[in-house]
Amino acid sequence: MTSDCYSAYFRQSAYAKQKCLAHLERELESLKTSRFQGNRQFAHDVQLVLGKARMAHRHYHAGILNLSELSSKRTEVENLLQEIFKATPKKGWPYDAQRLINRLKRHWDEWFTFLTHPEVKPDNNDAERALRPIVIHRKVSGGARSDWGAELVTQMFSFLETMRLQGNNAITQLCELLSLAGRSPPGLEM
Repeated sequence: MTSDCYSAYFRQSAYAKQKCLAHLERELESLKTSRFQGNRQFAHDVQLVLGKARMAHRHYHAGILNLSELSSKRTEVENLLQEIFKATPKKGWPYDAQRLINRLKRHWDEWFTFLTHPEVKPDNNDAERALRPIVIHRKVSGGARSDWGAELVTQMFSFLETMRLQGNNAITQLCELLSLAGRSPPGLEM
């Protein structure tokens, strides 16, 4: 399961969990404009480590690294992160950098799952892209005005996205489902 650090995901059980690196990278990017040198240095150093991890993942999928070599990269990048944490400035880490250090430590086992399970992606961009049409629909339509309507919209978008991911024609599949339920699709009744 790949997710951001939204607390609702903490209690979810999964064989393996991966925290979204894209979310972390956006926060690091904003730290690079901080007035505090410690924040800027921390962001720069951590981005280099995340870049190494992503590169290793790409190299595995390109056939340059085997699974054993990819897995060893996890230990390497985790050690690099630990070194960054230990390189505390004289006055300590600025608040923003310390907050991210605490988050990285709190979810330590979930940042580099993609290096030991290469089928896992390092971010949740696919899930966020899948939600985008629903968000746009809600903004354009003003949202469902009842619990029933909200449930209908949820089921409709879930069905459509599932069909898209499976490469199926949604209309064909819907007609097949209706015929299995003993009903004729609209316009085909005899």
